[in-house]
Amino acid sequence: MNRRLLLLLWKARRLAGAGFTIAELVIGAAIGAFLITGMMYLVVEMTRVERTQTARGETEREMAQALDYIANELREAVLVYDRNCLRTNGSGNGATCPGLTLPVNTVLAFWKREPVPDLNFLNLVPPTNGPEQTQIDNYANNSACTSNRDCNAVMNYARTQYTLVIYVLCPNPGRPGPNCSFTTSTQPRGPARIVRGYFRQYVWGTKTDPSPSAFQNRLVNLDPLENPTWPGGLLSWNGPNSDTAILISNVDWQPPRVNVECPAGYVATTGVGANTGFRSFYGCVRERSGAAETGFVQDVFVYLRGNAAERAGLREIEGSGTNIYRPAVETQVRTRGSYNRRPS
Repeated sequence: MNRRLLLLLWKARRLAGAGFTIAELVIGAAIGAFLITGMMYLVVEMTRVERTQTARGETEREMAQALDYIANELREAVLVYDRNCLRTNGSGNGATCPGLTLPVNTVLAFWKREPVPDLNFLNLVPPTNGPEQTQIDNYANNSACTSNRDCNAVMNYARTQYTLVIYVLCPNPGRPGPNCSFTTSTQPRGPARIVRGYFRQYVWGTKTDPSPSAFQNRLVNLDPLENPTWPGGLLSWNGPNSDTAILISNVDWQPPRVNVECPAGYVATTGVGANTGFRSFYGCVRERSGAAETGFVQDVFVYLRGNAAERAGLREIEGSGTNIYRPAVETQVRTRGSYNRRPS
């Protein structure tokens, strides 16, 4: 009995002497804290890098899609205006388009041919829920159309019309100017946005009178290819058969204006003189060597740069961050129009 009690007491004393000292606990806690802090930093850094790469990738994809859309339209252009029309601030009324007033910050402006009927026609002319051909026949065969030379010509013969398309670079609210002429009730993301506007040649009617009696040709005796003098107040971007819409947001914006460096043989779409273009969105159009150059076909370089800083949660470095947040895309487009082409 006594031997067993002594053995138990000896084991208890031995166990009491085991364990960690306070110094050992403090050192172990410090090492653990250091390892956890390092791991947390790595996790936060990896999350930041992933967020940055995701934001950049999404922005680059959107810029590429927007540029593809612009390029597809440019391929249908019959005339692309350069700096001799758009002038220093992109507002038009230059030597090759006197009287054609465009919104400030217009970067691209061109005329293209579109088929008739257009969507405005199909959404306006009755029966709007009926077959398309029925709409066309009812309108074209109406006496008000057949007796109108322009209406009869376009509906029964030409079936095409001129459409003026513009692309305008607009800084978003809270960013410095120069501002464009278009406002928005929404809050687009990023530093700037590109607004697309169109102005079609024909007005098919009104909601109260969608008949050929309200038909209007807004380009009477005006052919864009002949560089006419345009009547003041002709263009309306929110009137009948014309409208504007945001094409893309998250576009880079770094005012003030800068020089646009174009390849040899090309001129900028905006800017006669120094510091008249933008870093993030510009075009370069092939320059004619003379007004009578035979078979001249325009082609255009277009450059577009986005800004992913706000999307990555870093708006504070939007104007000063590195180019990792500014994915850029560019393309070259050959238009369908030509000057003085002579069939062989």
